[in-house]
Amino acid sequence: MADSTRWLVIGGGSKAGVYRTCPVFPCGRSTPPLPIAIECESETEARSLYRIFQPTLSKLSPKSGPSDILTAFQHSDGIRNFFPNGTRDFYAVVIGAPAGIHRTRTGAENSKGSFAYHSYRHTQSFWEALAFMVVKGQEARMPPLLTSTELAEESHVSLEEAFDRNLHLGSSSPTLGTTTPTDSLRSSLSHDRRHDDPVSPPRYAPEADHTNPRASSSATPIVYIHVRNLSGVVSSQHHVTRPSLEATAQARRLGEDGARYVLAHGYQPSDIATIVQIYRRNDSKESFALQLAALGMALAEATYLGDLIYLDSKEYQSIIVLLNTLDMPITEVLQSPSLELRGFYVPASVLLT
Repeated sequence: MADSTRWLVIGGGSKAGVYRTCPVFPCGRSTPPLPIAIECESETEARSLYRIFQPTLSKLSPKSGPSDILTAFQHSDGIRNFFPNGTRDFYAVVIGAPAGIHRTRTGAENSKGSFAYHSYRHTQSFWEALAFMVVKGQEARMPPLLTSTELAEESHVSLEEAFDRNLHLGSSSPTLGTTTPTDSLRSSLSHDRRHDDPVSPPRYAPEADHTNPRASSSATPIVYIHVRNLSGVVSSQHHVTRPSLEATAQARRLGEDGARYVLAHGYQPSDIATIVQIYRRNDSKESFALQLAALGMALAEATYLGDLIYLDSKEYQSIIVLLNTLDMPITEVLQSPSLELRGFYVPASVLLT
């Protein structure tokens, strides 16, 4: 990490920028809240983080106080979700040299120097570390980690909205491997030996609980939908994706259940069209499944898809009875809106029975 580490300085006018080593700024409660130095794992990460901060910083005046800065930062989803909670360690050094948000315990402890009241906070929440720097370590001025509005919204968002907010927004960093926040924040306030509290040992994230969906989701990015062809998965989408109008139109020819299956499993329009053609050429789900399997689809999946879209014997008979009562040519029956509303394509062999 030492070779690629860069320091991003936000605020502070001409002092803002990306540095190889952390600049030393005055620290302590009497100093202004900005600038703040943030250790980044790479120059790419530093540039990305700068782009996230810049719109918010540009709206602040040079005389903005800690409360104004915290409010502005708190209203930026990009800032708060750049590093998902629980995925990184942060050491906010408010009294030390250099002061700033360090990424290693060693760096934080080495910043003690000759300071008698060396102080830093260890947390796995970037927002908490940032806020701690802004208020200069004054606990009484710390903002809530979650606001009442955010807590209320947790119980009223849909699955897709929650996915989009907690994962998609967190993907703005190109170096992150996960986008799901954990349930709790693990933080510790460390001081030098002059205080009663010793420096706490390193804390490590617990092993993933695979029986808990939210706990296990922090280990790997959540996939919204896999994109498939007839041979299997070809790519994965980590953001909410709607099926195209062409795919939806093709899928309707497979009936309601069949359409929902192929769209939810990410089949593309050309592959759905192939499935429709095979369905139209075959009167039995067995031959339908075998032909799809010959093109690469797993036989078990093809059989299940056939179960979803093929009419059972009672439905066949009901359609035959219906057609026998219609006094119109077969070509008109095929275009009948009443059959289209059913969502099914009726094989020619049934129409001619």
